[in-house]
Amino acid sequence: MTVQALSPFRCSNRSLAVFALSVFLASPTLAEDAKQGDRRTAAELLPASVVAYVEVPRLGDVIELVADHPLRQSIQDMPAVRAIGSSDQVRPLRDGIAAFEGGMGRPWDEALTVLTDGGIHLAFDAPTQGAALLIQSSSREQLERFRGVVLALSQLGQGNFGIARQADYRGFTAYALNDNIKLALVDHWFLMTNKPELGKSIIDRYLDGDKHSLAASDSFTAAMAGAGDASMKAYVDVETIRDAGVAPKLYAGKTENVAAEALFGGIVANLAHTPSAVATLDIDPSGVRLTLATPHQSEWETGREYFFGEDSAASAPPLLQVPHQLLAISTHRDLSQMWLRAPDLMTDKANEDLAQADTNLTTFFSNRDFGEDILGSLRPGIQLVVQRQSFDAASPQPAIKLPAFAMQFTMRTPEETTREFRRVFQNLVGFINVVGAMQGQPQLDQDFEQTDSATLLTATYVPPREEDPLAAVPINYNFSPTLAFAGERMIVSSSTQLARTLIGLSAPSESKVKQPNTVAVLNADALADTLRDNKQQLVAQNMLEKGHGPDQANAEIDVLFDILALFKDVTVELDVDDGQLKLTTEVQLQSK
Repeated sequence: MTVQALSPFRCSNRSLAVFALSVFLASPTLAEDAKQGDRRTAAELLPASVVAYVEVPRLGDVIELVADHPLRQSIQDMPAVRAIGSSDQVRPLRDGIAAFEGGMGRPWDEALTVLTDGGIHLAFDAPTQGAALLIQSSSREQLERFRGVVLALSQLGQGNFGIARQADYRGFTAYALNDNIKLALVDHWFLMTNKPELGKSIIDRYLDGDKHSLAASDSFTAAMAGAGDASMKAYVDVETIRDAGVAPKLYAGKTENVAAEALFGGIVANLAHTPSAVATLDIDPSGVRLTLATPHQSEWETGREYFFGEDSAASAPPLLQVPHQLLAISTHRDLSQMWLRAPDLMTDKANEDLAQADTNLTTFFSNRDFGEDILGSLRPGIQLVVQRQSFDAASPQPAIKLPAFAMQFTMRTPEETTREFRRVFQNLVGFINVVGAMQGQPQLDQDFEQTDSATLLTATYVPPREEDPLAAVPINYNFSPTLAFAGERMIVSSSTQLARTLIGLSAPSESKVKQPNTVAVLNADALADTLRDNKQQLVAQNMLEKGHGPDQANAEIDVLFDILALFKDVTVELDVDDGQLKLTTEVQLQSK
């Protein structure tokens, strides 16, 4: 008997009926739940040669959290969500859920909770190049129903309805979804794999046990010991992948430019030596936290001590805090040491570009060595802040309003460094004016401010004359480049207003609490306000690129603001702690 193939984009009532019949025939016996005697973990069933492993211990908890989340109703009430929910585009999804519920005999969320109450486990094995999916459930009946659902979907998709090909291995029946993928029920385990030899080895371990399982791997055990009670856990055998020559550039220990070295040099050094990596995903009502961790040893840092500091214990300076703050980044980096050691840390092409830049910068700084004399005059540690920019009513209002940004450094010898950078700033402004004049750009007017505690060198674009034929105020007027000095602090800012704000902040005091090596915080409210300042331009761009009318373009842009309104902030931290290099990303949601 054959039936029409079930397209993923079209599903009729007749197809649903055929699907239900397929499930019934594919699940000839729905036995009462058997007594669950096997307490072994998925890692005990998998071979030690597994190089990647993912586990979701309690999918039901995640489903319940999402279903009961305070923001759920707000999301459902969004016009865009209501429109999508009633559109024909999601009809295949609705039909698929209905078919799944019919096959499982329960609502989809309840079915998934019971089906996966022992965890979902996905693994990739290196020798066989095979992947295996293991689902453990306390309900044999739900596993049998799920087997029927999977077989029915496979047969309907291929338009070949009938009894699936079967084979027996050591008392367990394996079903063929196609020439490659096989599935079997092993008591209270659902097993699916694309390599029969991998599936057989899992059944062998289930029946016989094996001292060479993944659970017996020292690397796996040590790596997963710190995973804790996470919503999702993942393990990667980095050493095996590295030795196999996969993505060799990633483990070569070299970067391709100065920016990549400053941002990721320490991570690159770690990847060249670490045996494994673990990822954990924690989900709770307040947000989501993703942590990537690898073992770390100080001897792996050779050449990159500038990144981690002495004994891998360097802390970033405190984050700068200003009104309407969009982004703040603080990191420990000894820029002088990074620049001087760059030839050993970067690729040959990157070093060619670096050598050319070093020559030009040395000339620009009156033949003083850029790495040793100029960058060496600054202490390790960089602070960056980005702020939503406001414009005085009497000032030119640029058509596109960009945020202001500034970087703060600490000087070793303030008097000498102040003179050097002041001269360079004045020369740079003069150079910009010369080039700008040749290109018809507005000119910068320099000024000088002195207060009791600070010195500011400012540059402001000359306002356009009333007779200038400008369709809109150029983007240049977002900038009023400023160099400020306050005690040991040096501030390089795109805006005089932001520089004045930072000057007014008190100098940071020594903190007794260890700070991360690098930390960054993005504020969703300030990001939304900055985009809202430019909504007219966003709408115009939408109309030009997609051909939408004003109402449709406005509606699409409003979806972006609705999404941003759900979030509070995003925090990223990089640090070395207890012999591990950890990169943590935390997304905080609004409370309501």
